[in-house]
Amino acid sequence: MIMVTGEVRFGDGEIERLKDALARNVESSRAEDGCERYAYGVALGDPNLLLISEAWRDQAALDAHNARIPELMAPLAGADIRGISIKAYEASFLQNVMGE
Repeated sequence: MIMVTGEVRFGDGEIERLKDALARNVESSRAEDGCERYAYGVALGDPNLLLISEAWRDQAALDAHNARIPELMAPLAGADIRGISIKAYEASFLQNVMGE
């Protein structure tokens, strides 16, 4: 499994302004073959920091998703993005920490 985590720092009010476009990106990414999880969230206490969490079945699925990045970023053209960091990691299940 490939895990992707990231943060995008936006200017004031940009996440709220882009909320619908971001929701469409999440929905379309979740429908991709090999997508195990795809979520965006806003950091508590920081309304301008978007948190990204993804899980992909394998490298081929992530590569196919990455080929869509220009399409996914197009609705964000002109957005006040002040910083971005997104990284992928190989992962395997280690243990259940809490809950089911």
